Amino acid sequence: MPRRTIEHRASKTAAYTCFSRACASREKDPRFRGPDDMAEIFLPLSARRIVNAPLLRRLFMYKLAPTGMNEYVLARTKVFDKVFTQALESDVAQIVLLGAGFDTRALRYAKRNRGTKVFELDVPTTQAPKLDILRRKGVVLPEELVFVSINFNTQSLSEALFRAGYEKGAKSLFLWEGVTMYLTAEAVDATLDFIHDGAAQGSSIAFDYIYTSVLRGENKLYGEKEIFETVSRAGEGWTFGLEQGEVEQFLDERGFRIAVHYTPSELEALFLRAEDGTMFGRVNGTHCIAIASVK
Repeated sequence: MPRRTIEHRASKTAAYTCFSRACASREKDPRFRGPDDMAEIFLPLSARRIVNAPLLRRLFMYKLAPTGMNEYVLARTKVFDKVFTQALESDVAQIVLLGAGFDTRALRYAKRNRGTKVFELDVPTTQAPKLDILRRKGVVLPEELVFVSINFNTQSLSEALFRAGYEKGAKSLFLWEGVTMYLTAEAVDATLDFIHDGAAQGSSIAFDYIYTSVLRGENKLYGEKEIFETVSRAGEGWTFGLEQGEVEQFLDERGFRIAVHYTPSELEALFLRAEDGTMFGRVNGTHCIAIASVK
């Protein structure tokens, strides 16, 4: 029997990320505490029990989860939170979350929003359960928040966004968190083409990606083999990556200027090492984060 893809079921990796964020939000040490204090509402009762039981939570975070991935999710959440709030503070016209999963930023930072429209895009099988939970929990949705259903590999991003009210040529921010590695090269290029042609000069994109060496199975990075096998077993294997040191040229050729780039070791230094040298942990070595602007 063929595996069911995310077109037919909710994304397991999106659920894992949500669980990881919820666990991180309960970290005792405030220096390494995750900021997503709303993630828990999307979890089933069994998962919430783990989050609320310190010993079980630590067992998951440090013993059962893929090596270095909870640490990576913690660092990535903080990076993307900062990019999101900076966009709100600078009154960017619109923010687009490509593959939003169980993202809560539009909810957590609703009081800081002074009119920025926020579009959340994802496949219906992930987005529908999210909306159902929000309704059942009585969460009031900001009027600026718009949900858009789409399959990035088969449907037109431009058509989906324009139908939802996206304003072409406006100053925009695109958040592409935990998505590129699951796409085809053609889908990645099509998305970047749309952003370049459909947003104002100076608009930004923040995304993460994996090294192509991971797809080749070279197994030379911290935690690489374990996380690759984990996503493959979940039926959501990785398909796209960039060679180490290639991202700047890759973006330049597509009309973007890179502003910030975080390697795993840089994420560790910024978010997992305290001033006294205390280390929270190591980041899985497969992922990097890039922030770039439209030239």
